[in-house]
Amino acid sequence: MNIPYINDKLFWEIVTAVIILLVGWVVIRLLIHIEKKMLEKSSLDSSVYILIMRVTRIVLWILLIMTILNQFEQVSMAPFVAVIGTIGAAIALALKDSLGNVAGGIILLFTKPFVQGDEVQLNGVTGVIDHIDLLTTTMHTYDNREIIVPNGVVTTSMVINSSRRELRRVDCMFSVGYETDIDRAKEVLKNIVTEGPLLLSEPEPWIGVSAHGESSIQIDFKVWCATADRYLAKTYLEETVKRRFEEEGISIPYPQMDVHLVTTSEKN
Repeated sequence: MNIPYINDKLFWEIVTAVIILLVGWVVIRLLIHIEKKMLEKSSLDSSVYILIMRVTRIVLWILLIMTILNQFEQVSMAPFVAVIGTIGAAIALALKDSLGNVAGGIILLFTKPFVQGDEVQLNGVTGVIDHIDLLTTTMHTYDNREIIVPNGVVTTSMVINSSRRELRRVDCMFSVGYETDIDRAKEVLKNIVTEGPLLLSEPEPWIGVSAHGESSIQIDFKVWCATADRYLAKTYLEETVKRRFEEEGISIPYPQMDVHLVTTSEKN
């Protein structure tokens, strides 16, 4: 069996390359571990620092491979770099949309328009953010559908973040009859705010007549609450106002139609 001859120089180049590979692998793992610990202590969202770690790992491995190839005297780095540049240019042209998504992910990393757990509206779809990846942002809707939005679309779309602020205003509108004492109706609504466990007296709620309808007066009722309680607060207001108006004898009109039958007698 013929064993290919390997001269001493090539042998030590291979040994050196293997050592660099092993040491580099350990160093990369160590650096990623340190980076993860630092990012976990930062204010960044977990989905964001996962993106940073992935990019860091890719860059470190590219540098390690370049360092290993540079150990071989027979390997000229100039053609290798030229080929990499050509391939990179071709890939960039073929994957320009994907690269746009990567750029979008980097923009999201620094601007942070939302974080994991935020309720947002992206590209006309409302959901809760699950994580931000290198190419896409994943969220789920309240009926548990998974939505995957390319980062390039996210950065060029209007983003509505419903969770960023600590307080939210709940807007309701109630109809009362024209015979209703408006001051009494407003007093009942104010008492509901005072008694409501989820409602806030500060900022002060806004209560006032907004329109005169054909058969009723429209009263706007705008109350503040904690952002996390806004859906419960909305339900509480709708149910409680209905009961309290009934208890106070305040009529809630509904559309009615009077039909008059006119009979005529025919003369022969």
